[in-house]
Amino acid sequence: MQNPIVEVKVRNDSGKGVARTLRREGMIPAVLYGKGKTVSLSMALSHVQKLFHRHAGSHAIFQIELDGIQGEKTRLALVRDIQRDPLNGRILHLDFMEISSEDLVKNRVPVEIVGEVPVGVKMGGTLDHNIRELMVECLPAIMPDHIKVDASMMNLNDSFHVRDLPVISGIRILDNPDTVLLHLVPPRSESVAVPPAGKA
Repeated sequence: MQNPIVEVKVRNDSGKGVARTLRREGMIPAVLYGKGKTVSLSMALSHVQKLFHRHAGSHAIFQIELDGIQGEKTRLALVRDIQRDPLNGRILHLDFMEISSEDLVKNRVPVEIVGEVPVGVKMGGTLDHNIRELMVECLPAIMPDHIKVDASMMNLNDSFHVRDLPVISGIRILDNPDTVLLHLVPPRSESVAVPPAGKA
């Protein structure tokens, strides 16, 4: 699976003033941690927003292309922290953590519901999606974008647990097997009106 590419520029300056200038220019500051060294970066906000929209948000493993550095210019990395504007949700800063293609990595992966409308929903029930992310461990090359759950056959009062997920070769799910991912809640019974005492 091809990792989404993030094109970044290495910068030597830092501070709040620099960060404000970058944001005015449509860029955002970022940091890459790994191998005992921290690298300060900048990247186009529009580029990051498109990548997050197309590739499972911040959960993907990204291929970082470094412009302005000597030596190895391509790195694999996970997003470890996102700072957002509390008013409009705009991304203000990103922290990346460098990883090795040969080492197992842990990452939170979104749960995606697939299949037909569940049987119980057709009967008036409601599908509660209790857990929306799972912690998985695997090699970067096989890290999934999503964990898919087929809820088509779920009936009223059915639950789908972590232990019910199909086994995927090379991928280990670290969450408690008894954790409920989905639950199909039956419709509420209509209340029967009781006439006041003394009235027919």
